[in-house]
Amino acid sequence: MTEKISSIDEAAAEADGGKKDSNERLAAARKKFGDAVDGVTRKAHGASERAREGAGRATAAAKETYDAAGDNIREGYERVSKDLETLGQDVNEYVRHNPGKAIAIAAGVGFFVGILMRGRRD
Repeated sequence: MTEKISSIDEAAAEADGGKKDSNERLAAARKKFGDAVDGVTRKAHGASERAREGAGRATAAAKETYDAAGDNIREGYERVSKDLETLGQDVNEYVRHNPGKAIAIAAGVGFFVGILMRGRRD
């Protein structure tokens, strides 16, 4: 009977050893899984941060392009405005110095516009 008790004790000890070994393997597997999840999480955060940085650079570039286009439009408007102002001053000066020619040119332009308009009515 002592042999049976000894066998039972050995079996119980072996079962406890197997249980302990299983628990250790389970703990190691949990640690590996946790490490893998941490690695994936870090990579996802890194990709998210790179995407945010890229979007920030794209936004800054778009704003810079928009500002440059606005500046170019303003400069063009100012240039055209000055050119028209200068043209108006030149026409006024020409008319003051050459009133006869100015009246003749105006009459010629009026006659030409009249011919064009009469041609459209027919």
